[in-house]
Amino acid sequence: MSTETPAFVRRTDLDALRAGAMLLGIVLHASLSFFPSFWIVTDCRQETGFGIVFSAIHGFRMPLFFVMSGFFSAMLLHRRGWKSLLKQRFHRVFLPLLLGMVTIVPLTVGISALAMSSATPKSGGTLPTKDASGIWGAARAGDLGDIERHLSNGTSVDAVDPALGGTPLMWAAVKGQTEAIELLIRKGADVNALTQDGGTALHAAAFLGHEDAVDVLVKNGAKVNARNNRGNTPLDVAILDEGTTRYFASLLQLELDEEGLGHRKAAIAQSLRQHGATIGLKSSLADTLMQMPLFHHLWFLWFLWWLVVGYAMLSAFGPRLSSIRLPDWVFLSPARYLWLIPLTMIPQWYMGNFGTTPIIGPDTSTGLLPIPHVFAFYAIFFGFGVIYFGYNDQSDRLGKRWWLELTIGLIIILPLMLALTQGWKGPAGYELPPFALRIIVVVLQATYPWFITFGLIGLLRQVCSFESSTLQYLSDSAYWLYLAHLPLIIAAQYIVRDLPYPAIVKFLLIVVVVTAFLLWTYQVMVRYRWLGRFLNGPRTRPNKTIN
Repeated sequence: MSTETPAFVRRTDLDALRAGAMLLGIVLHASLSFFPSFWIVTDCRQETGFGIVFSAIHGFRMPLFFVMSGFFSAMLLHRRGWKSLLKQRFHRVFLPLLLGMVTIVPLTVGISALAMSSATPKSGGTLPTKDASGIWGAARAGDLGDIERHLSNGTSVDAVDPALGGTPLMWAAVKGQTEAIELLIRKGADVNALTQDGGTALHAAAFLGHEDAVDVLVKNGAKVNARNNRGNTPLDVAILDEGTTRYFASLLQLELDEEGLGHRKAAIAQSLRQHGATIGLKSSLADTLMQMPLFHHLWFLWFLWWLVVGYAMLSAFGPRLSSIRLPDWVFLSPARYLWLIPLTMIPQWYMGNFGTTPIIGPDTSTGLLPIPHVFAFYAIFFGFGVIYFGYNDQSDRLGKRWWLELTIGLIIILPLMLALTQGWKGPAGYELPPFALRIIVVVLQATYPWFITFGLIGLLRQVCSFESSTLQYLSDSAYWLYLAHLPLIIAAQYIVRDLPYPAIVKFLLIVVVVTAFLLWTYQVMVRYRWLGRFLNGPRTRPNKTIN
């Protein structure tokens, strides 16, 4: 078994794939305003198809990027050594992160604040049309007669909204409809019914500052120390400051009466304390450092820096590790799934708050201290890329069955994940218990990014395994486009938000205009200037031939 360092052969296909993973960030973030999601801007035209697009991309994009990053980090280390690897990544990853923290991140925050300042609906107008029907719409509107009609027609008083979740009592609490709350409780509503995140109606009313609703709920037996899945009690959400409340209300697309909000929430907090309410789980310093939204979309640079540092240290202090090589069939044949999927399932199990938040794809960690399970998840993909370089896979054994892996991933695994995360419990008559469903979802979520990653590696090997000035240009510009795109995307979403055009038209307009603008700025402001050298190293202008 050979342990020699592989000869360096430029993988133009992987260059293109790495650039594509970066550029997909534009498509991903542009889609967020066009379907119900926790996003800054909510477009007036909502289409569920964009949620599918988002899930399909989010499920594999960053894992793929870390595989590519691990591969090229190994390439640099084998060519120049661990010291050069650290030096190069310090200049190309860590320093751009610092620059972005004082330029791109403040710009993103400022534009987001502007967008959110008028994004909070005043009459629930951003909710989907279908959401206005049923007993839940009546509860939101405080229509007592309509609530009575639905109950008399056989609707359960604790029926869960099939569109957005939550019982009628929960929605009445969200809107502060005190009389509706009293009616529903008289009709037998469970005052402590839980939402998917473990919250109660009291959590909702306390968070949004509905003082009278809080009083009614407490008087009727609402648990003042009920904890949601994050360990927060109603008092925890009541003492959130106005800015934080406004921010999360906007993301959740909830109506918020901002007049006197601080005073109302202070009164709610005092009342809850008088009824014995306490603070939930106290955040440790580590929790605070993990949860603070510090890096925004630049978090991947922070993760990448520490993964590179860890890899360089292992190479420096454990040189024998680089000579360890598994048999080719363990790594390059389909047998790799037998150990990759179980290994990926370990951090995947913790994603989405242990599955209570139904989302396809990994969690995001934007704090100073990486969330352990998120960091471990990406470390697996980075590590695979590192090891893959050592196999010098010139015959493309890894992506040999690319068409099959892409077909299974997109046609079978993705639809199953979408169905299961939206509440499907299996075929009629064969509904699975919650634990079995959880296992299946984790297996699918751990499988999907590997299938798509290997499938795309094989596909790009077929179509991009040649030198191309266009591919090289896109590869060079992708870093700039990814770093700078988010504030422009949010601004564009805000501008077109209320335009009466189809969602697909506005989406394509955002993607095309933002991409074109960024390519133009790259050409005239970045490529051959100090910023281009800062990001990508020096680039030589092509000589103009004079006839």
